[in-house]
Amino acid sequence: GSCLVLVFNSMYFLIIFDVWRNSWFYIFTDVSALFMYTLNFLASHASMVEVAEPGYEAMTYSLITTATNAVSPLSAVISYQLLAFFPLLNDQESIATDTPQVRNQFACLHSLVIILNLSSILALPLLPRQKKETRELVAKGETSNFWGKYVIGSAFTFLCYSTFVTLVTVRYHDVYGCMKILGGGGCSTDESSTMAFGLVSAILLYCYGTSFYLCYLPILKGEHIFSWKMYI
Repeated sequence: GSCLVLVFNSMYFLIIFDVWRNSWFYIFTDVSALFMYTLNFLASHASMVEVAEPGYEAMTYSLITTATNAVSPLSAVISYQLLAFFPLLNDQESIATDTPQVRNQFACLHSLVIILNLSSILALPLLPRQKKETRELVAKGETSNFWGKYVIGSAFTFLCYSTFVTLVTVRYHDVYGCMKILGGGGCSTDESSTMAFGLVSAILLYCYGTSFYLCYLPILKGEHIFSWKMYI
C-alpha cells in the first residue's frame, strides 16, 4: 500500500514541472492515492478482531480509532509547519507566479513528504505479520503498564496539540498565522526558524525513536536477529 501511494504521489511531479497539467489527471492521482490510504486503513484495522479481548471489542476499536484520528490532524499540522522552510509556498500569490524557484521549492517539499510517508515502513516490525502471529501475541498475555500509559499519553498530547494549532491558525490567522512555528512565512524578516525546526525535529525524533527502541535496538544488542521478512 505504501509503495503504491509512493507511485501515485510521484505523479505530482508531472504537474509541478508542467509536464502534464490537467484537472482530470490531478483528480486521478489524488483519488488513487486516497484509495491506497484506505487499503492501509482496512489492513491495519483488520487486526482489531484478533487482539480484542472478549467483551472489550468496542473499547479496543475506540482506543485504536482515537489514536489514529489523533495522529491524522497532527500529520496535517506538521505538513503546514514544514512550509516555514519553503517561504515561496506560503501564499497563493507567490505560488501563482509559477517561477522555477517556486517549482523547485514545491518539488523539494513534495519529495520530503514522500520520504516521510515511505519511512513508515520502518515501523512494520511492530505489527504482527498474519493472523497466526496476532493470535500468538495475544496468547502470550504480555502487558506493560508503562507502554499503556505511553500510548494513551501520546494520543492525548497529539490530540491537544493539533487542536490547539488548528484553532489558533483558523481563529487568529491574521495575528498568529504568519508565525513560522505555525507554518507561516514569518511575521518579520528576521524571525528565526529555530523553534519551527526544533518542533518538527522533536516530533520526528518521537516517531522514529519509538520504532528504533522497540524494533532495532534489540537487534543491535543481539537479542533478536534482523530479517527482511520483518517487512513482508
